[in-house]
Amino acid sequence: MSTQSNFVENKLNETPLALSNYLDELVINWHITEACNYNCTYCFAKWGKPNELHRSLEAIEKLLDQLANYFIRGNPKIKDILGYRTVRLNLAGGEPMMLGSTLSIVLILAKQKGFNTSIITNGSYLLKNKFDLPKNVLDMVGISFDSLDYRTRKAVGRIDRKGNSLSAEELKRALHKLSHTQIGLKTKINTVVNALNWREDLSSLISEIAPDKWKVLQVMPYGGDDLLISDEQFNQFVERHEKKGITTFPESNSAMTESYLMIDPKGRFYQNSSDMGCYVYSDCIHEVGVEKALSQINFNTNTFISRYSRNESNIVLGVGHHYEK
Repeated sequence: MSTQSNFVENKLNETPLALSNYLDELVINWHITEACNYNCTYCFAKWGKPNELHRSLEAIEKLLDQLANYFIRGNPKIKDILGYRTVRLNLAGGEPMMLGSTLSIVLILAKQKGFNTSIITNGSYLLKNKFDLPKNVLDMVGISFDSLDYRTRKAVGRIDRKGNSLSAEELKRALHKLSHTQIGLKTKINTVVNALNWREDLSSLISEIAPDKWKVLQVMPYGGDDLLISDEQFNQFVERHEKKGITTFPESNSAMTESYLMIDPKGRFYQNSSDMGCYVYSDCIHEVGVEKALSQINFNTNTFISRYSRNESNIVLGVGHHYEK
């Protein structure tokens, strides 16, 4: 067994839980672009305008082949431990829908190579007639929505240069539109709880939309400190909605630290750490292979697993907090 194999196996074996045959789906998140039409204050997806891998179709396909050969067709230690049966490629950003036809190509190729597919989006492009996703290329869509109040969305930067910001009504229209082109589509809403919205009540909207999952994330200190909230404030937001029968999937700062494996726009695994705002990167996956790149990234397997202990059936490699972003 190679040095990289030993390293990956040892890191996975740190997990004390018996998970075999427990998790149905492994999710790999690729932050495919830094570009975004919004400017969210708390966005962590900043890489200094890197040479993004998606600009080369050859590099895209090589990366997808490597991921598929390792996680789908291969028999890595992680598959033995997690017992997953399917693998989903989740495309985030920035705003992945800004890539237009390139995004369509990536989704089509991913489906051809055996992945389930999903995107994380701010939703603004879902209502633009200039670009429509091909039919049946998405298994899941995640849309970010933080507030019913336009002033709050503007204050956190969830707004474009023309002052447009996805409203609750537009969110509902976007999901309705997608339901006609993506058969069997699952939906997720991502809400970043911060100093400006932690007192809000979104229960009526979430009840009406009835998403498959509502992920509630505590804002992390990647932007200004003025939006940070205490654990108590975050818990109050969660409890307010759960008392009204709304199921939430909350993630506090502690749950989000050193518990993700993510792929950046250059095609590298990267990891957030307890040193907020600090990232550690692997070599480019398409240059050194999945196993070697994976061996260069550490992650807290206990926290990684505990995030999905609330009746979840999947686990994520790379769900970066696309603060959807």
